Amino acid sequence: MSGRRNNVEVDYWTPENTGADYPKPGGISSGDNPKYGSTLGYFDASYLKIRTISLGYNFDSEGWLQKAGIGSMRLYATVQNPFVLFSPYYSASGMDPEPNSRGDENQAVSGYQSRLMIIGTNTPANRNYMIGLNVSF
Repeated sequence: MSGRRNNVEVDYWTPENTGADYPKPGGISSGDNPKYGSTLGYFDASYLKIRTISLGYNFDSEGWLQKAGIGSMRLYATVQNPFVLFSPYYSASGMDPEPNSRGDENQAVSGYQSRLMIIGTNTPANRNYMIGLNVSF
């Protein structure tokens, strides 16, 4: 890494840091590109993603609801895409590990097949919160 001083701190391999994420610069090759450097793009793709959590409560139709002329009432809350668990990729990058099939829409992969499965960099998953009230008269 000659000439690249004061760069971003990277977890490079050293004799004292053998559990590093990246090989030492200039390791078994000449220059800045390590031999087999393309394998650094591989990652553990296991994850658990919670897509939707929904909680609701049905109020008893007796008592004050009946006096108010309400037949039934339900209060509910829903959250979509709340979190991703057990994903080394998500922990390191913060990006959604769920792949999509729109590889042709990402400029970074324009040279590949038009339907290449890639990580969801085109449109990240949105986290949605919804609160609702269903009332029947």
